[in-house]
Amino acid sequence: MSHQDEDKGRVKLAVLVREMRENLAAHIEIAQLSAKIGRAKYLALVAEGFTEQQALELCK
Repeated sequence: MSHQDEDKGRVKLAVLVREMRENLAAHIEIAQLSAKIGRAKYLALVAEGFTEQQALELCK
């Protein structure tokens, strides 16, 4: 790999890191919503008669 290719790779990585930092709040909110949806699915499965273990397996 040439020095120029390494520099391009570093620049791309730096841009990605900056974009993740700028969008950190959105990433956290998505994770929180995903967790709520997963829990709701699990609870709904148990409420419909699946065992806790079955519900857990279906949520994987």
